[in-house]
Amino acid sequence: MPGWLKGALLLGVSFAAGVVLGAGYERHHGARHETMGMDPHHVLEHFAKELHLDSAQIDQVRTILVRRQAAVDSAWRSMQPHISATLDSTLREVLVVLRPDQAEKYRRMIGEMHPGVLH
Repeated sequence: MPGWLKGALLLGVSFAAGVVLGAGYERHHGARHETMGMDPHHVLEHFAKELHLDSAQIDQVRTILVRRQAAVDSAWRSMQPHISATLDSTLREVLVVLRPDQAEKYRRMIGEMHPGVLH
């Protein structure tokens, strides 16, 4: 496996683990969790709101996101099976160390965040 792919995979797994842990933390602490779509339109809306972009910046960022979307989608499609497999094995490894009562709650938590995982 090429070094860049290993690095990208590690980054993806770290991101996925962060999402899982972050969502769990926010649920546990009652924080509001906003889900942002990953298509260019939703990303642009989020950037515009959070960064207070002006109309010229919005147009420039929109152009960049639309132009690069095919490359992002292609990279995700090629890495997604590896990321999913690694995330699944990580979640299953955690499951092994839990008591039965914890395991049941863990399965429900993961099922809410990632339907179809850990079945």
